[in-house]
Amino acid sequence: MVPPGAFCTAFSNAFDIAVSTVFCAVPRLIHCLIRPGAQLRSHLRRRCAPAHLRVVCVAAVALLASACSLEAPYRAPQLPAAAAAPFMSAEHAPVVQQPLPDDWWRLYQDPVLDGLIQDALEQNRDLAVALARFARSQAVVNETGAARWPDTQLALGGNYGKQNADQIVAAARRESADTRWAYAPSLAVSYEVDLWGRVRHLVDASQADADAMQAASDAVRVWVAASTTDAYLHACAYGEQIDVANRSLGIAQRLVDLTTRQRDRGLVSDLEVTRASAFRDETRATVPTLEGKRRAALFELAVLLGRPPGEFPRTAGQCRVVPVLSAPFPVGDGAALLRRRPDLREAERKLAAADARVGVARADLYPSIVLGGSVNLLSTTGSLASLGDQYALAWGVGPLISWRFPNMAVSRARLAQAKADNTEALAQFEHDVLTALKESEQALTFYGAQWERQRALQAARANAARAFHLAELNYQAGALDFLDVLDAERSLVAGDAALAVSTEALASDQVAVFKALGGGWQREAAVPCASCGTHLVPAPPQMSVNFSSGS
Repeated sequence: MVPPGAFCTAFSNAFDIAVSTVFCAVPRLIHCLIRPGAQLRSHLRRRCAPAHLRVVCVAAVALLASACSLEAPYRAPQLPAAAAAPFMSAEHAPVVQQPLPDDWWRLYQDPVLDGLIQDALEQNRDLAVALARFARSQAVVNETGAARWPDTQLALGGNYGKQNADQIVAAARRESADTRWAYAPSLAVSYEVDLWGRVRHLVDASQADADAMQAASDAVRVWVAASTTDAYLHACAYGEQIDVANRSLGIAQRLVDLTTRQRDRGLVSDLEVTRASAFRDETRATVPTLEGKRRAALFELAVLLGRPPGEFPRTAGQCRVVPVLSAPFPVGDGAALLRRRPDLREAERKLAAADARVGVARADLYPSIVLGGSVNLLSTTGSLASLGDQYALAWGVGPLISWRFPNMAVSRARLAQAKADNTEALAQFEHDVLTALKESEQALTFYGAQWERQRALQAARANAARAFHLAELNYQAGALDFLDVLDAERSLVAGDAALAVSTEALASDQVAVFKALGGGWQREAAVPCASCGTHLVPAPPQMSVNFSSGS
């Protein structure tokens, strides 16, 4: 099988040969075609293919056929062997070793969230900026690629007055030249022969830059999907915490009413009523703070959707339950992570661009050869009709060789810079690979720890609810002191609040895992997850949370 690089090189050489042949033949052909009838036939025999011209063409073809690149083909760097292993932290988190779905947010089975992410991927301004930069990089590729083709310039000049040639002749006769119109259309063609691969490496570098910009836009897509999900889940979490605070406030108010009735019957003093009222007011004070956080999350969500902050979706504002996944979800392995994360693809493409620029800098150490040709027509009588006269034609063809020699300091300095940039890009790629693996392991570790904490808090909250219920019964029967009831109530309120905060943290840690895994930029359909529907943790009391998941 022929390597792609060899095919491109062969094609470039063949194109150079073809261009040199055209440069040799076209000027003579034009000169011949402007001659009519018998003059054309005789001119073809006498001037259209002289021996010296054939020798020049053959020599040019031989020179171009020997063209070769100065650089070895680029090869992507090898990844560490440990990257292909399963995640170490996956053993301590509720996950499965299956491919991560591209549209991972559908695992929440929340139609509102699905619609929000679809709108965000269409309207987000950060993503629009990234896509515009990618479009610009594609235009740069087209501009750079044009250097592979001949450059043509067509000009038409005209002036009226005493022409220099006429005045020279007239001056020899001690006469004054007549004034007339002079026309001078011209066609110039030039082509850089890519002997040392300079143009090819320029094209490769610009293409790699464009690929890096596309990967960067994909990274923004990942960020938009994760940030939209995170903002929505935070809005739901704060709404849930507000409901928990209001329920706690209701419990505190019932305790105030109970204590007041006990005082009216002379069973307790005003001190107990004051203590109960203070705890109620303390519980009420948490609601405004939570409401402010909820609105801030909704404002963040609106901006992610490309809207003003006040135009957040009302459906998101009505969410009061966090759709947390408590069943295992797929994460894949390290090898899949490195293939999927767009920031690693961006780093690798930047490395490829830096490698290509080394080839550009190295080619500058050698002479550049430009084949050029021009055809000019000069009016001989001052009329446009005279442009067809056989004596109006002037043409030329030949190479232009330029070389920054013997002063090579600039070129060598640029080559050293390009090599340093290449070394930096390689180190950056290796750093990004390690960072991606680290972020995934950390995200899975935090998620596993938070999941364990969530289970413990659910058990603690259930025990606190039972303890408060028993304390109320014993207090009403006169078998328990009021301080014991107040302490049981505080434990229940604290348990509810801690569980709500833990639910928010668990949802945020889940999003962090998805973000670290790099999902959300692909355009393909989601990968089915056959084992994502098993419930591992029961829903907390007084919460209607959908823990099922599926793709």
